[in-house]
Amino acid sequence: MRKILITDDIRRMANEYVEKLFSDRNGKFVKPIDGLRDFANELRDLGKINYADYVDVIINNYKEILKLEPNEFEDYKHTHFTILTNDDLVKTIKGYPNNKKFYEIIVDKMRYDAVQKKEIRPYMKKLGIKACVYCNASYTVATDDDRATFQIDHSYPKSKYPFLCTSFFNLQPSCMHCNQIKSKNDDYTYSMYTNDYKELNPFYFSIESESIIKYMLNHDSDNLKFRLRSNDDDKIANKHCEFFHLDNLYTQFTDAAEEVVWKGKTFNKAYREQLMNMFKRFFPFGIDDFKRFYLGFYPDPKDVNKRPLTLLMQGIAKDMGLE
Repeated sequence: MRKILITDDIRRMANEYVEKLFSDRNGKFVKPIDGLRDFANELRDLGKINYADYVDVIINNYKEILKLEPNEFEDYKHTHFTILTNDDLVKTIKGYPNNKKFYEIIVDKMRYDAVQKKEIRPYMKKLGIKACVYCNASYTVATDDDRATFQIDHSYPKSKYPFLCTSFFNLQPSCMHCNQIKSKNDDYTYSMYTNDYKELNPFYFSIESESIIKYMLNHDSDNLKFRLRSNDDDKIANKHCEFFHLDNLYTQFTDAAEEVVWKGKTFNKAYREQLMNMFKRFFPFGIDDFKRFYLGFYPDPKDVNKRPLTLLMQGIAKDMGLE
């Protein structure tokens, strides 16, 4: 749940994605522009001129659309895609099997299926994202046809913004739990990218001190209570929690919280300094590597997305004085 600052390096990565997209596919692979042109012609034959014009806008601005940044999404829609309403986008198109809706056909023609399975994977690896950007509780990998694949969600939903279905900055790694929730309800938008460094850490976990006392009396981890909070306004954290059902989800991870509490009670500053003196030769790259050794998780906020539950454990470690 840590955001990624859009820097020049990230923009270069997005440009590389755009330029290399489907470049290694053979002649049998129908690329987006070709599929969209055929679809626009079919729509005109059906007399659906406004729908065809919508598709033409995608064709004419294809590369630009692929690298739009989140702060441009809304304005771009209002500037270029007012031809159709949201209700128009979910209407079925005559002649397409399974009563496919217009936006679903756009997603197919733009080859989102291929983007999800192959094209976006190297970039998620470069970004170091392995944990769900919405819950930070699960890995973003699922198995499909005996192969591990990234689960990808859209910050701005396909049903309302089909033109963004393969845009670099609209693709976000998520777990199956959060992906299913978002697919059923597209009223909430959360982007893992930001142009403001002050927004890098929108959430953190905090453990209730009273619950630690109760836990120490009986060592029942169910007594440990923690909550997601926001640096700016807890209403934002509460909304995020409610939408993704995080309160119920995180009740399953009290054992992870328990381990951090143990370390907080036993690894006092003097003991940590003793360990550092004994083993510092094994950690030539800095204090963070040493902290990871005795904490058992990534201590640096920039590494939150590398492993599930890192945000939770970092928050409890801070409350326990393990920084």
